[in-house]
Amino acid sequence: MGSSYQTVLATGELGDVRAAVTASGGEAVVRAVAAGRWAVVPRPQEGYADTAALARLLTRAPDAVAATFDVIDSDLLVAGVFRAGRSVHDYLSEQSIVEEGWDENDNEILFDGLGRTYPPGATVPSGPYGADAAVFAPLAAAPVDEAKLTAVLAATDLRGEDRHHQLLHLLAVDPAPLQMSYEEALAL
Repeated sequence: MGSSYQTVLATGELGDVRAAVTASGGEAVVRAVAAGRWAVVPRPQEGYADTAALARLLTRAPDAVAATFDVIDSDLLVAGVFRAGRSVHDYLSEQSIVEEGWDENDNEILFDGLGRTYPPGATVPSGPYGADAAVFAPLAAAPVDEAKLTAVLAATDLRGEDRHHQLLHLLAVDPAPLQMSYEEALAL
């Protein structure tokens, strides 16, 4: 079993970031990862942290941008970009990784990391979804090479954890606090 973690990269002032964490009603470790860039590592409740709700709060401040990152067993990276309190972009590193489940009528379905559903036996898309470097660029702490960032987002041979690490490097932020669990972040 690989690493699994949920984190948020946020831009803005530390006071605004702390206020958003407080408004969420949850707990989180906040660490600087570059000038005006913050790793927010929320404490999960029953194994899950609602990073999307936190990102909505983090982006209420003027010009704030946030990205949620969910790495599952080191293999899959699910990310979302938020502005002005709403989701503006979704990213999934591999669409063909699906799980079985049931809909509200107890019909068997398959669902991917973005929650999109498919009937059993359907042809499920493969490869990354949402590999748009321009959407992630406002999170960068320095000018970003969008061609390299696109290559990392669109690569088909990278595990989720490795892709996340390279993405964070290209955004010129310290990847370490954004690649750990809440318990690991507390120990920093």
